[in-house]
Amino acid sequence: MRIAQVMFSKGFGGAERYFVDLCLSLAARGHEVLAITHPESASRRHLEGQPGIRVMALRVRGNHDWLKLWPLARAIRAFRPDIVEAQLSRAGLYLGRIKHWLAAPLVTHVHNYLDLKYFRQVDFFTAATEDQARHLRELGVADDRVTVVPNFSMFPARERPAGEATTVVQLLAFGRFVHKKGFDVLLRAVAHLPDQDAYRLVLAGDGPDRDKLTALARELGIAERVAFPGWLEDVAPLLDQADVFVLPSRHEPFGIVVLEAMARGTAIVSTRTEGPVTMLDETTGWLCEIDNADDMAKQLEDAIRDDAGRTARAQQAMVRYRERYCVDAVLPQMEAGYRQALALVGRQGCETASKR
Repeated sequence: MRIAQVMFSKGFGGAERYFVDLCLSLAARGHEVLAITHPESASRRHLEGQPGIRVMALRVRGNHDWLKLWPLARAIRAFRPDIVEAQLSRAGLYLGRIKHWLAAPLVTHVHNYLDLKYFRQVDFFTAATEDQARHLRELGVADDRVTVVPNFSMFPARERPAGEATTVVQLLAFGRFVHKKGFDVLLRAVAHLPDQDAYRLVLAGDGPDRDKLTALARELGIAERVAFPGWLEDVAPLLDQADVFVLPSRHEPFGIVVLEAMARGTAIVSTRTEGPVTMLDETTGWLCEIDNADDMAKQLEDAIRDDAGRTARAQQAMVRYRERYCVDAVLPQMEAGYRQALALVGRQGCETASKR
């Protein structure tokens, strides 16, 4: 198939990493890919020069950059795709505006509990979870326009070498420093741990709450136990060095970072947010209540004290990753979703023609 992938965001969070991995994995499976992305995005740097992928840089300013509609349409029409896919709301909005110029189904992969006003022209949705699919149906999207295809990671599963029990457990969390990610809750939780010499926390990332978080660490008296290395695109070395990965989010529709921790054999403590509860249970990690520093501290303490338990749960999580969330498990489902979209749009076209 010839597949046009469009994402206009500039950052490199979970959705952007998914966009890059999807383009790379589709090309690796023999599809031709056109990737349209922000000229200054990390996604562009990761995709340019890769076999089977054409990269086009296009800067759109806000939601009403009407002058960019024609170059967007012209590039896609010249590529003659079988499928056009929008990643995130701005791509959905712009592709919807040129839908009548596209001779291919418009699909989108659901990264969040989306607002349909940005996706009114989308023909077909692939939802990352059953709960996201339920949300779409509640918004009035017909059953035959939705299928569930989980997110995936291209991280290779990595067995950890057996080692001695550690006396200082390294905790790791990373992401955008914004309220919904719950990093303030994590700092309060580690401040509640009874043995402050038993852990070290690496909190990687950046964002508008950075100064608040560094100030909170000082206020809680844990600044010497917390490192803030900044934003790092390559998270694999962080995961390989960590004993426990922590996802403290208040809201997490999926959580690709959880898949990455599963793949690297890193034990996981996560809040019971929407996405993680579809991937994890008590056999594959420690789950805590949302926005509850006391409960998070309890789960962290259990994970820190239980060397054998960390190994066992991480190994079980890796098995689940290989079975359900690695690229070889998920890409055939995405390809099936594309074929479903093609069949649906073709059927609708026939029905429209028969009424004329």
